[in-house]
Amino acid sequence: MTPESDQNLLLPVREGDLARVLRDVVGAPVRTIRATPLGASSRGTPWRVDLETTADPKTVLVRFGESCSRTEVIALEAMREHPLPAPVVLHWDPDGANLGTPLFVSTFIEGDPLLDAMKANEPWADALYIETACAVQSVTPGDLPPGVAAQLDGSDSALTVLEEAYAGFAKPNPLAEAAYRCLKETQPEFPPDHFSNGDLWPENLLVRGDRLAGIIDWQHAGFGDPIYEFLLPFFLVPELRGRGTEETYCRRMGFDPEMLRWYHGLEFFDSLRWVLKLGEPYRIHTAESLQRDLEAWLEGAASG
Repeated sequence: MTPESDQNLLLPVREGDLARVLRDVVGAPVRTIRATPLGASSRGTPWRVDLETTADPKTVLVRFGESCSRTEVIALEAMREHPLPAPVVLHWDPDGANLGTPLFVSTFIEGDPLLDAMKANEPWADALYIETACAVQSVTPGDLPPGVAAQLDGSDSALTVLEEAYAGFAKPNPLAEAAYRCLKETQPEFPPDHFSNGDLWPENLLVRGDRLAGIIDWQHAGFGDPIYEFLLPFFLVPELRGRGTEETYCRRMGFDPEMLRWYHGLEFFDSLRWVLKLGEPYRIHTAESLQRDLEAWLEGAASG
């Protein structure tokens, strides 16, 4: 084993111990190991682990501790026979029998985040996001192995988000009261729950060229509100708005595009709750900007 790199020193386990486990996972003795955290190193950080073995070089994705999700394992095992590309689980030790901490190992999918191409307004990127979201959300409980759907948590419904957001305002807020009443009075007929990996954020859709290479981050997979999840990128990334992508998605899924206005109000309302509670901005949104957005949304609702 070669000396540990600076990045390897950040590993929450000893490199040699991990190498011994991965030897059994990849089926060949490991000569060197290079571990790179994918994002800021924390207990929840996934790691890219490049291995030089006595056979061919291998690259795997590894998670440790609490970031090892039973839901993700169940979902990925269920998706193995599905044409949607997703990582393959290679090893799961939820009790930490080998390293003293839970361990998850899967194949590593090489690719670039689709979000980069969408922000650059590549002509194919928005279409691929719609196509992928529709394909994921078209998976039915019957498409999964028996009993799997009941084991997946999924996300909250839009109505649950609304009620929890309303309850989360720490003190009386006239704007929140008005928005809540309007959202309750104008709530649409919600679509039934649809399947999702739990985070259809375009950074979790990896592409090579203009083709989908894989869908990652299945830790919260399950069934939930399809429109609320699809709209998140457009709420957080202004460059994506105004292209008709949201409306195209709705028509493709058979949803009324007129419902989008209601969902936009819910996003402002829920985000304002969190920004006021935490006292800090949420991505591009501040308490002041969200209040302006929610006021404008209410004016639009009043004018019909």
